[in-house]
Amino acid sequence: MSSQDPKKITVIMPARNEEGNIARAYREVSSAFERIPDYEYEVIVIDNASEDRTGELVREICRRDARWKYVRFSRDFGAEASITAGMRLATGDAVINVFSDLQDPPDRIPDFVSKWEEGYEVVYGVIKERRDQHRLRGLAAKVAYRLIRSFSDVKIPVDAGDFRLLDRKVVAAFNRLDERERYVRGMVHWVGFRQYAIPYERRPRQWGRSKAPFWWCFQFALNAITSFSTRPLRMFTVFGMAVVSFSALLSIWYALTRILNIDNPPRGIPTILVLLLWNLGIMSLGIGVLGEYIGHTYAETKRRPIFIVDQSENIDRDLLERALDGRC
Repeated sequence: MSSQDPKKITVIMPARNEEGNIARAYREVSSAFERIPDYEYEVIVIDNASEDRTGELVREICRRDARWKYVRFSRDFGAEASITAGMRLATGDAVINVFSDLQDPPDRIPDFVSKWEEGYEVVYGVIKERRDQHRLRGLAAKVAYRLIRSFSDVKIPVDAGDFRLLDRKVVAAFNRLDERERYVRGMVHWVGFRQYAIPYERRPRQWGRSKAPFWWCFQFALNAITSFSTRPLRMFTVFGMAVVSFSALLSIWYALTRILNIDNPPRGIPTILVLLLWNLGIMSLGIGVLGEYIGHTYAETKRRPIFIVDQSENIDRDLLERALDGRC
């Protein structure tokens, strides 16, 4: 590329059953790039096997505008796989992730690009206000972000979602990470580079329903913690050592009271039952945490592909094959 060639931005747009948002997404992304006309851009919509007209509408846009591209998965592989596919297919000098529900506002794209031009290789959005959720759900999200940060060996910013810009060299580093159980937010911060946070307000969803129910959010947080830290296992090791030490001291005390006839051991049958139940609960929880790590290991050993593509539009065939093989 010569010094006169315009820089190119790739927008990755994961989608699943978002037919009511596609036309609006086209308008808002187009409007955002009209404010930065010196840049070329492409939009790659990654369709997680939508069951509505999402694919049909995106294909219509692709036929009208070659800058828009479409990839459909053979089934719903999840948002993390969608972002991964977009990273592998991106040809831009920088990559921006924007979900098709448009709760993360595309009109902030010029702000992200401006900070990128200042020399930051990772520009990520930090949610300062959530107008999209009930208070209880918003509080749960805040708690989850802070738990993930406190447990993680990598300092993942709190309230930072998937709305971000990555420089080409960050994308190249990300594409070298080959794990199957993926937590993209953590992976992006794990690779490092110079980073900058931009606060923004998360907008309410105007059409459709959230694809992230409570149970999905719980599993997502658990995956995030176990993907980037072994601290939960260490906590159970420390707890076990503390319980063993306390039990040893208690046994010595009971033995001394018996030998010296100082006092009879308390009857305390309810206390014993409660302690037994606590012991059972803690052991079960510890086994569950251990099972999470074993499950991660099991998933990695199978080496299954992260995603499978069913259809595509405006995507170079060689590029698609390299992306499927993880050779990007």
